[in-house]
Amino acid sequence: MEQPKEQRTPSKKSGSKRSTKSRARPQRHKLSYKTRAATWLEPRILMITTGVTLLGVLFQVIAIATESWLIMNVHGEGVYRNSSGKFLLEAYTGLWRLCRVELEKKVDQAGKEVEIVHETCERHNLFPKGDDKNEGQPIDSHHLDYTRTAIAFTLMALFIMAIGHCFAFYALRRPRYIIKRLAALLHFMTAACLLVLNEVFIKTVDHEKKSMPDRIPLESVTRYGYSFILSWIVFVLFILAGLIFLFMSHKKKPEYTDGNEAIEDEPVEIFRR
Repeated sequence: MEQPKEQRTPSKKSGSKRSTKSRARPQRHKLSYKTRAATWLEPRILMITTGVTLLGVLFQVIAIATESWLIMNVHGEGVYRNSSGKFLLEAYTGLWRLCRVELEKKVDQAGKEVEIVHETCERHNLFPKGDDKNEGQPIDSHHLDYTRTAIAFTLMALFIMAIGHCFAFYALRRPRYIIKRLAALLHFMTAACLLVLNEVFIKTVDHEKKSMPDRIPLESVTRYGYSFILSWIVFVLFILAGLIFLFMSHKKKPEYTDGNEAIEDEPVEIFRR
């Protein structure tokens, strides 16, 4: 008698391997026109946004390096300054230096009065010594704290800008949603540092008007310069860039993406047993 042939049943291990493979690599579905347009448009929007933030970094560097944050003009013959013995005509200040345009009146050998215009710049004394009081330079502790705070947040903003762009460039290469969210967070932190910087500078100007007539006389007319305006423009740019990166960081379903982008959004198992 012929014995019945044994039927081989597929092992569970092979089935489990197939199931893990199918889960690891999602199937590519036929994308609609809107989905294909969104897939094509999103990386280009992020690329343009990163280019705009790089332009913002350039604007901020220009603002930090220039002395046109505050411009002061004195009408008429100017204001006489006892410390220099000259008449102050104009002054402009930045985060690092203060420049003055002064008029000096002299009498030459012929007995005629001669007017000489001088332009001098001096750095902000961030760490004054005890000898500065003896030299006739008054030290205001509040003004010193304002100046130090502004410079500290300036350096912090530049540092966070650099880290944020590292994550932004990495998000263009590997479009994982968590990288985009990190870039958005760093852009928001940069904008926060710039906001503090600009507000502290406004407080510094108000304090100089009230308590430091040697720097801003009562007869002067002040206005904010292009450096201060550039800093506010950079603040707005980084707020918008953070919103765009945050909006683009939503996790998409595999059926609405291509295969590569779906794999990028899959969870990564770092420690395998």
